[in-house]
Amino acid sequence: MDDIRAFKVRMVSNMPNAAFNQMRYAFQHKMEIASLYRITHKLAAISGVMPKYFDCCVKSCVMFGRKYEDHTECPVCGEPRYVNNDSTRPRRVFCYIPLIPRLQKLFANAQVSKELLYRHHYQRDASGDICDIFDGEHYARLCKTRVTVDGKELPHRYFSDQRDIAFSVCLDSYLLYKRRRGGPSAMPILIQLYNFPPEVRTHLTRLICLGVIPGPHGPKELDTFLEPFEDECVQLAYGVPTFDALDQLIFQLHAFDMFPHGDIVAIEKLLRIKGHNGKAPCRSCDIKAVNNPNKDADKTYYVPLTLPGRTQTLKADELNLRKHNDWEEISQKIQRASKKKDKKDIAITSGIKGMPAIGRVGSLDYGRGVPWDFMHLLFENVVQNLVMLWMGKFKGLDNGTGDFIIPKAIWIKIGDETVAAMKEIPAAFVRLLGNLAEDRTTYTAEGWGFWFMYIGPALLKGRLSDKYYKHYILLVDIMKTCIQFTISQDQLKTLGADIVTWVTGYERYVCIQVSGQ
Repeated sequence: MDDIRAFKVRMVSNMPNAAFNQMRYAFQHKMEIASLYRITHKLAAISGVMPKYFDCCVKSCVMFGRKYEDHTECPVCGEPRYVNNDSTRPRRVFCYIPLIPRLQKLFANAQVSKELLYRHHYQRDASGDICDIFDGEHYARLCKTRVTVDGKELPHRYFSDQRDIAFSVCLDSYLLYKRRRGGPSAMPILIQLYNFPPEVRTHLTRLICLGVIPGPHGPKELDTFLEPFEDECVQLAYGVPTFDALDQLIFQLHAFDMFPHGDIVAIEKLLRIKGHNGKAPCRSCDIKAVNNPNKDADKTYYVPLTLPGRTQTLKADELNLRKHNDWEEISQKIQRASKKKDKKDIAITSGIKGMPAIGRVGSLDYGRGVPWDFMHLLFENVVQNLVMLWMGKFKGLDNGTGDFIIPKAIWIKIGDETVAAMKEIPAAFVRLLGNLAEDRTTYTAEGWGFWFMYIGPALLKGRLSDKYYKHYILLVDIMKTCIQFTISQDQLKTLGADIVTWVTGYERYVCIQVSGQ
């Protein structure tokens, strides 16, 4: 028990390993505390959750699982797999903590088992309001569909049992050491259980971490690291015998991944698409991108509705959306191509490089079921890009014939007023924000979102030209609608129309002005 208490102290206090070892030495005359290695293995044995260790590239390019089981060096970077050619000592390992036994442990607690019935008891609003993912078309369609694994149809339907679990896998890299861009990073693999009520499902105590892809850089072949996770998804699709403490019986536990989500780069690797730097960058539609025609060496791609030199304009609400089957069809085309150049051309033109990293269980919709993460898409991209554009610092572009750039002196005043406003805003709403004209390091996604929606409208009024200010406020209204707990069908229709208005307005007010057309 001394070991367990000591381990609990370390976990609660976030104590470094060195400090824990010092504590063991300092109190050895009072108690005998085992090493951290022995304690963690003892807890694993007691809990029944045994970590699995897989060799991986020292740069985290790939995991040496089924695909590269016999490789002695990384197929991407060529780094040796083992220390000094010693086939028993890998240079780096990836620790995977299995999902199935942890889901089973949830049902071993009667109170938690009762809490997990939220999905079963959830009733869709008669008015059609969107309150949770269970109001969505994808969930409704799955409930009427038989489970498929590796193309084989099973006799039961998705979510046909009251205990069936709906979850999503979340992939989001994070920077180490003071969030320095270009520095080392790591990628946790998190599971969010939608069976828990919305007010608690995002709490740390409700999230399940399957492991952390160690870095120092993001994985080149994400599918290799997700092999053990996908194997468990297959087992859960067939069913795993589990004891339910609430009803005192053994049942077949099923769980299905519904919505993979994460940062933009992670999802590009998951879906195996060219992504934001490609000629077909969007994962939702097949719109084509172009370079800046005025800069021959410019490698930045833009995705305008009206291509330079053309009069035909695409309609934002009539784009050719990607479909789930597109991945399989294009992957087959790539396989049938005889020349490497032809394979590359197909991938560049379509934006799809191959089949996604996970897909053996048919609960996913690659075209519509991998949503754009609100935080990354808006707070960390659109919002920051607009502010940079208004500052005249966006990728070297000026305002052309427009007048949306605010002088630096006024931005400094805006920053000072932001700092002054923070003194009156409770910390529960947002962390401290600095002068964004001088130092934006304090502006995380939370900070950008709060400033843009609640501080910016007051500070930019009269400083941003009228038509640009109205265009900005329209985006604020869109964002505020999106973060509501409930969205009605009428609001949903209005939201779609407003988004189209904003996108077309952006091209009319900004893109054309920048290009001087």
